[in-house]
Amino acid sequence: MRSLTMTFLQPSCALLACSLFMTSCDRLQEREAITETRDISSHAPKPHADIPSSTRFYDDAKEQPQQRPNFRELLTWTLPEGWKESATPDPMGMRLLDLRFGPNQEGECYISLMPGPAGGLEANVNRWRTQMGQTPYTADEIAKLPKKPFFNRDATFVAFDGDFKGFGAEAAKTGYRMLGLIHSADQATIFVKLTGPKALVDQNTAAFDAFCLSIKPNLPKQE
Repeated sequence: MRSLTMTFLQPSCALLACSLFMTSCDRLQEREAITETRDISSHAPKPHADIPSSTRFYDDAKEQPQQRPNFRELLTWTLPEGWKESATPDPMGMRLLDLRFGPNQEGECYISLMPGPAGGLEANVNRWRTQMGQTPYTADEIAKLPKKPFFNRDATFVAFDGDFKGFGAEAAKTGYRMLGLIHSADQATIFVKLTGPKALVDQNTAAFDAFCLSIKPNLPKQE
């Protein structure tokens, strides 16, 4: 049951709305003549009637999206004999350099660069272990992994045998071997990873070491 207050307020609000509406309509009938004019100053900017709306409303002054830097240009390297760049683009866009080798191009080696620690050494090593069908290493086992010189520092070196199943692969490739280097710093982490049939990888182990040693920062030339 409605209160007396609500019963009283509803018609009052309706009447107020009607009165405002009628007042607005009456004002629309009024006309006032303009009798004053002024000359435009010679210092005032001239109007541009033909400029596009994007310029008029400053749409063309918006900042353009920044392009992603080409990290590939930050490095230089020397390709081993018989190695060449892959003709198939990396679907993930993570590889700075994607190489193939072997009689049927079944061996692959790539460089990737990620900002910061990229998840940490343990997570990345065990991710590679999983790809080879191997159980994860413990923290103590990872601490005992060998080191190799890389970027004038020591990088963690791994070598795994097993059945390799890369990202998105439907089935694992049996009898494979993986070699890898991981160098992590506060600014970035760089990976060099090689996979292929075990016999082919064994034949290219020295080439992998030489390739890793050849990777250096692409410093600007001194004039």
